[in-house]
Amino acid sequence: MAPRGTHSLRELLADAGVSLPSDCGGVGTCGKCRVQIVDAVGVRSVLACQFVPTAPVAVTSDEVRPVGRVGLRGAKRPVSSVLRLAADIGTTTISLAAVDEKQRRVVARQETLNPQVIYGADVVSRIAAEDKVSRAGLGRVLLRFMADAGIASERPVVAVGNTVMAHFLMGRSPASLGEFPYESRLPMSKSLTSQHGGIWTHMLPLLGSFVGSDCTAAILASGMHRTRRLSLLVDAGTNGEVVLGNRERLLVTSTAAGPAFEGATLACGSLAQRGAVRAARFGDGRFILDVVGGGEPKSICGSGVLDLVAEATRAGMVDASGLIINGARLDLSAAPEPVHISQADLREVQLAKGAIAAAIRILLAEWGAAATDLECVHVTGKFGAAMNPASAVRIGLLPQIPLTRIRRHGNLALLGAVRATLDPGLFIEAERFAAHCREVRLSEHPQFEQTFVDSMRLEPWN
Repeated sequence: MAPRGTHSLRELLADAGVSLPSDCGGVGTCGKCRVQIVDAVGVRSVLACQFVPTAPVAVTSDEVRPVGRVGLRGAKRPVSSVLRLAADIGTTTISLAAVDEKQRRVVARQETLNPQVIYGADVVSRIAAEDKVSRAGLGRVLLRFMADAGIASERPVVAVGNTVMAHFLMGRSPASLGEFPYESRLPMSKSLTSQHGGIWTHMLPLLGSFVGSDCTAAILASGMHRTRRLSLLVDAGTNGEVVLGNRERLLVTSTAAGPAFEGATLACGSLAQRGAVRAARFGDGRFILDVVGGGEPKSICGSGVLDLVAEATRAGMVDASGLIINGARLDLSAAPEPVHISQADLREVQLAKGAIAAAIRILLAEWGAAATDLECVHVTGKFGAAMNPASAVRIGLLPQIPLTRIRRHGNLALLGAVRATLDPGLFIEAERFAAHCREVRLSEHPQFEQTFVDSMRLEPWN
């Protein structure tokens, strides 16, 4: 128990296993951790990140989310000698799979929020809050799942993640990734093994300073490293990763897409939870919405944002520069406090879209290829699996190619980790193609700044 009056309500709730949205990292600017409290003063509304209780309070909020409590349905199972854990440690979401080595299949899966989310939505915020983040307990999340799934705690875990998450998981400071020259303290292109936080972890190779083992696992799962066809792999998450290549060579890069496509930073943004707009089209003068769970919309998740922006540009409500033609926002419902997309939201989407599109353009230029040379585009991650490819092409997030060449996947990173759990030889295979990967650092590329600016326009590629 923290000493009274020394921790914010947000931190106290996190210690109790409850997370509030905190896209700003707790500095009080995003307003998403607002809750109602009842104390000696009465009932009032406060920002949990700014309120420091000095006496017991009762808290109510529609936004509270469990964090780090990753149980499976039913009672704990007996420990099995054939189960192992495969894990994808994402900036926002941790995806876990119990893998039966005998049956060679996944027998249980779980997703939970990364307990670090209370310290900010992106990796830069996590690095800045390193001491607090290190105590947030990635290991505790994994151990709790292992106990609930019946996985012996001494069994090695195959885990993947971006380079910042890899440092935290393996007990290394990520501080060097937050300052020039942005170097990893973990070796590149080699499989990693560590014992930290009570867990033995085996990790596929990192590919660059900001291209992690989750990207390596996704390459394995996509099979792009085994074919002659020129393929593109895009993970448009908070830490966007892009890969271009074939069995001859691979170019990899990472771009700070930000969390807009994961719902964060937007006024009405959220994860793909109940009440979130996940798809939309414009017809008969109004937006026709597909809402998770049905009913009135309460928020907008990434795939919904993509559709809404694409449809608004098609209908002439938003121009290619991202300007809302009439009014300061696009209202999606007639509620007293309507779900909407503001002009500031559109700018956030443009920044995310521009970062991903610019990364693709730079890699194509480095390869000496045109977008039309792409024979297959793999899009992965929660956003990638749910997005409408036509909307992505319409606003220029993806190149203007036949939609049949775009393949949407769920979590390729977790799938790659599962396959490596079942076939240790894939660690060697990953090291082989990792040795032939070249990281393109966009921040050092002479054409990136202008390419990024050009890529922010909401229109198909020329």
